Amino acid sequence: MPASSGHFGKAAAALVTLLAAAVPPVALAGPADKPVAGQQVRFPQGAWSALPQTGPDGQVRQCVLVALRPRANGSGKVETRFALNISRGSGLVFTMMDDRLPSEQVLDDQGEVIIDGRTFPAVGFTVGTALALHPGDADGALAALGKAQSVTLRSDGAGVDSGAITVNLPQDALGWLKQCGKTFDIAIDRPTDPNAPDMPTPRPRSPKIAVMQPTPAGPPGIEDKQKIEGWDASELRNRDGTIIVCFIRRHYVIPGDAPPRRFGTFLMASRLKGFSMMVKDSKLDLPEGAPLEATLKVGGEPFPAVTAQMQGHDEIGLFPQHGNALLAAIEKRSVFELRASKVEDKYEFSVHGGVIGWLRACARRNGIAIEPAGQ
Repeated sequence: MPASSGHFGKAAAALVTLLAAAVPPVALAGPADKPVAGQQVRFPQGAWSALPQTGPDGQVRQCVLVALRPRANGSGKVETRFALNISRGSGLVFTMMDDRLPSEQVLDDQGEVIIDGRTFPAVGFTVGTALALHPGDADGALAALGKAQSVTLRSDGAGVDSGAITVNLPQDALGWLKQCGKTFDIAIDRPTDPNAPDMPTPRPRSPKIAVMQPTPAGPPGIEDKQKIEGWDASELRNRDGTIIVCFIRRHYVIPGDAPPRRFGTFLMASRLKGFSMMVKDSKLDLPEGAPLEATLKVGGEPFPAVTAQMQGHDEIGLFPQHGNALLAAIEKRSVFELRASKVEDKYEFSVHGGVIGWLRACARRNGIAIEPAGQ
């Protein structure tokens, strides 16, 4: 598994295993029952099953409530395993699992959990055939569940809108979930697994049009940065205020040189060119627009059908004929290597899967095609 998935993979993959296995519960929960590690119970009202699930070290990693519920789908309704989960890897998450959900990696920082009409901005992410959403206001969302009639899970970045899901959540089941989190000291507002990177900050959905001024740093929107696993992500806007590029990048510095040598890796999805990449090296000084012969490898495997040219005097632009295929290859193998004519150095960079997931989600929610225009 690439380092990519480490962000959500461990906790969410364990949740997927539990949801997929959803076996008949072994006991009915009593009003005063306390959560016991590894002991599954059920709540007849709403047909909820509950489990404090342990990890390989025997410690409880997450507290899960799960029930079958119908959700909206493009062709009508589909049964989904709807779960409320308090996890060391993600805090509080609302989860759906069924075979109609996208299996590709998505990381949507503009998802929404809507509880009886109240919207909580959330981070949405996929693991296998599960979609999970972590609300930024976890305390508020958990409190709102106390009287909730319905919950809607929406991620335009994943192309999913559950419609209103009837909760039918009894107070003793919600109380069990809260008690489970406290008993096993699992926070709801953030990851507490020391190996899990920070969760991106959930944001409200971007306005379709927002007229902004360019800055010395670049086009409108470039200074509004979201942190994605150490990368800076931005939605760049045209003069008319529409979003035209999903842009995520990371900068590196090699100390000791005078001046220090600076590198950058840039991934973009634009309305004009689809998915493209750029490598910046302050050592380069070649004519802007000059074509280059380049070879690209992903995880050691050659990736053909890529053209290259100098974007600026120190920037190499890469334009694949098949953007989705290159995204999938980087997502799977995480490391890419670039060699180009007229350039003596070989470049090698790693790309975390959350970076690919964010780019894919940004492009989808803004109607930007990954494939180049005309394909």
